[in-house]
Amino acid sequence: MTAARQTHVRYLIIAMLFIASSFSYGDRVALSIVGTAMQRELALDPVKLGLLLSGFGWAYVAGQLPAGGLLDRFGSKRVYGISIICWTICAFLTGFAGYLVPAMAFSTIFVLRLISGLAQSPVFPGNGRIVAAWFPTAERGTASAIFNSSQYFALVMFAPLFGWLTHSHGWRSCFWFMGVFGFVLAFAW
Repeated sequence: MTAARQTHVRYLIIAMLFIASSFSYGDRVALSIVGTAMQRELALDPVKLGLLLSGFGWAYVAGQLPAGGLLDRFGSKRVYGISIICWTICAFLTGFAGYLVPAMAFSTIFVLRLISGLAQSPVFPGNGRIVAAWFPTAERGTASAIFNSSQYFALVMFAPLFGWLTHSHGWRSCFWFMGVFGFVLAFAW
C-alpha cells in the first residue's frame, strides 16, 4: 500500500476561507459604518435604519438550514461561489440604490439586505464543511479558529477604511468598493 503524499494545498484553502469570510463580514459591517451618512442623506428615521441593519440578520438566520442542504447537495465550491457573486451584486446595487428617491431607496436597500443575508448564509456552514474535507482531525480546531477570526479581522480592516471612504467619497463608495473586490474574490474562488 502506498502512503498518500501530503500536500500543503489546505493552507491555500484556509487562506481563501479567511479572505472570503472577511469580505462577507466586511459587507455586513458596511451598513453600520455608513449608517449615519445614509440616514442623513435618505432621511431615514431610527426605525428605518434599524430595519436596514436587522434585515440582513433575519434573512441570514432563515437561510442557514436551506444553505446547509444546498451545500450538501451541490457542493461547497459551487454554492460558496454563487454566494459570493450574489452578495457582491447586492453590495454593488446598494450603492446605486442611494440615487433613488428616499422612499424607493429605503425599500430597495432593505430588499438588497434581505437578499444579501440569504446569499451569505452558506458562508460559515460552507467553511465548516470545507475544513472537514481538507483538514485532518488534529488540525480542524486551528483551521476553524482561523476562519472564525475573520469576523474580527474584518472589523479591524474595514471599519477605518469605510470611515475614510464615507468621509472622502460618500457612503455609496463603500458598497462599490465591496462590489469591485467581491467580483475579484469571486473570480479567484
